[in-house]
Amino acid sequence: MVRKITQSMDVPVRNECDVLVAGAGPAGIGAAITAARNGAKVTLVEYGGKPGGMWTLGLLSPFFDNKKEGLNQEIREKLMERKAWGGLWNAAFDPSEMALYLNWLLLDAGVDLLLYTMACEPYMEGNSVKGVFVQNKSGRQVILAKTVIDCTGDGDIAARAGCPFELGRPQDGCCQPMTMMFKIGGLREDYPADEILKWYKILEERVRDREQFFKDVPFNFPALVKLPGKGQALIQWTHIRNKCGCNGDELSAAAQNGFLQVENAMRYFNEIKDVLGDVYLLELPAVIGVRETRRIRGEYYITDDDLKSGKKHSDGICLVQMGVDIHEPSGKGQTNLKNPGFDIPFRSLVPLQAENLLTAGRCISGSYTAHAAYRVTGDCLKTGEAAGAKAVEALQKNISVRKLAKIQYGKEN
Repeated sequence: MVRKITQSMDVPVRNECDVLVAGAGPAGIGAAITAARNGAKVTLVEYGGKPGGMWTLGLLSPFFDNKKEGLNQEIREKLMERKAWGGLWNAAFDPSEMALYLNWLLLDAGVDLLLYTMACEPYMEGNSVKGVFVQNKSGRQVILAKTVIDCTGDGDIAARAGCPFELGRPQDGCCQPMTMMFKIGGLREDYPADEILKWYKILEERVRDREQFFKDVPFNFPALVKLPGKGQALIQWTHIRNKCGCNGDELSAAAQNGFLQVENAMRYFNEIKDVLGDVYLLELPAVIGVRETRRIRGEYYITDDDLKSGKKHSDGICLVQMGVDIHEPSGKGQTNLKNPGFDIPFRSLVPLQAENLLTAGRCISGSYTAHAAYRVTGDCLKTGEAAGAKAVEALQKNISVRKLAKIQYGKEN
């Protein structure tokens, strides 16, 4: 039995806004900037110390499925101007330059950004979300909002508002493994940008104890992501299985395991100095990379058949063109499936059983397999843009986001 303590306290109201966005990753960036540019008073809450989420805190690159108009194009072109774009598949970027540019975008749009702040739980009146309780150095506060957009990745606010959700693969609830990205320096300048795996194949041949090798860093399809910076690359190799990213204890344990795997990886790099150069550890991420947790059930559920058939919708807000990429919860490798291109409809951003609430990013409503295609950052950014625009449109029309979704789908006049 879990021991519980009851606490009663007065919570000060920090501010009131039109749109409150929880999480400043790609989805949250898209939601906050778009809502603000459309005239809304926006507060953006982020538990890390800089905007960008997995792009910046998690050192995640490349920028997958970014060939889209809007903020995808805007960010891509501005990073090119800053000489911070290129590398692997001409889609990698410098994470520090990304953070600086996103900060400028937020300031320019007039977004009220609150860093080092955890969005803890929704403030509810009945089944309506009226704001979010937050916690930071100032203590416990509440931010009141007309509409809340959950861009936490894990659907924290939606789940705590009572919205139904799915977690992990259908047969056992296991989620894809987490990855601790890390940045290296000292990479040979002549190392080809598209040789993401050749170094690993050579390393596999050279290690004496293959069994121990896989135990030390348990993934056999890693990637070296060459960055635009001289001699720099990101390494996507570590894999932490059987942990849930929406459980605090398991997330912490996963991070510690990830740090150990990074140490092991750096030791193995000594075996291939002739291939990569005398590389060294340049940077660790502030957060571990969580591929999946909750998928909040919405007014529409993106199915496996939608993915396979390339289904389009009258209320489509994002065309997903990334292939299905499942890092297997058990076993060594990953499963990749082709994707003909399918729509994310606005209805899949509208959670069931809670009002004044939208989701964006990887926690939207869809199947385990469909999620493995739309979870990438270009699509997260695009769903965030749509959530921000639709939130403002609903406010301007003085209707709920759910009613707006139904009207735009043609089910209500």
